[in-house]
Amino acid sequence: MQVLNHWEAYHHRDCEKPLVLVIGAFDGIHIGHQALIREAVERARELDGVAWLLTFDPHPSRILRPKEAPPLLTSTRHKLRLLEEHQLNGVIVHPFNAALAALSPSAFCDALCAALPHLHTVIVGTNWRFGHRASGDVDTLRGLATDRGFAVHVPEPVPWQDDLVSSTRIREAVEAGDFTSVEAMLSRPFSLLGNVTTGKQYGRELGFPTANIRLQDEARPPVGVYAVYALYEGERHNGAAYLGLRPTAHGEHSHHLLEVHLFDVSIDLYDQEIEVFFVQYIRGDQFFTNHDDLRAQIGRDVETARAVFT
Repeated sequence: MQVLNHWEAYHHRDCEKPLVLVIGAFDGIHIGHQALIREAVERARELDGVAWLLTFDPHPSRILRPKEAPPLLTSTRHKLRLLEEHQLNGVIVHPFNAALAALSPSAFCDALCAALPHLHTVIVGTNWRFGHRASGDVDTLRGLATDRGFAVHVPEPVPWQDDLVSSTRIREAVEAGDFTSVEAMLSRPFSLLGNVTTGKQYGRELGFPTANIRLQDEARPPVGVYAVYALYEGERHNGAAYLGLRPTAHGEHSHHLLEVHLFDVSIDLYDQEIEVFFVQYIRGDQFFTNHDDLRAQIGRDVETARAVFT
């Protein structure tokens, strides 16, 4: 799968095959998104064309409503990893900025057509909006497409348990720790992707070395201890993890911390990228007055997590 960082880069690929383009934010790549992508891939095959996906970085809400923007289900890096599994010819991660947001729907379509020769079909979800102040909808797109020579297809949204699947709905389930619902709507277990960074080696001192994962601004389950597994270089390693809050030096703010203890393995993970999958909640956060009590509780947590995988 090719990845381009601007839609104008596509113009220089010298590809004359019909282009089927699926457009959206695609936060989470949930089963609704997957249905759009499958439609694009199938139509491209029928046309002997190519299927590409256009998404944006940062997420448009970060520019349009920065104070109201919710945490994401997937970072752009995580999103690209997930998209590799969906038989697309390529992905365009186009910068979203004030200039792009200011384009009228007509100007947006003009820029799209200029950058993407041989654009044959655009596929979007039913609630897709575009153009200045989100003034364009799917009907607007259909009208503009007629004059510009491309088709528009809007598949029906995907339901689950009597409601439509959406990134908002999945985010709420993540924050509630409802991994069963999350997995059903994502068609995969919930996971966080990040790089291992240096920690204070506190876990190692207690006899349970941990990998400290540098998190981005993703949606997260409740603070606590979990049975998890991690993927590193294609290998799965079971473990236990603590997701918590670490205060700053002055104590007025805090940031999320993910510490993962992998069972029966010794790997130098510093600065490496790993994906951590949440399997089962074990317990909430606790305060310990001494190291011995903390060490004993971690030991019990590890045994509980091991039992999840047996």
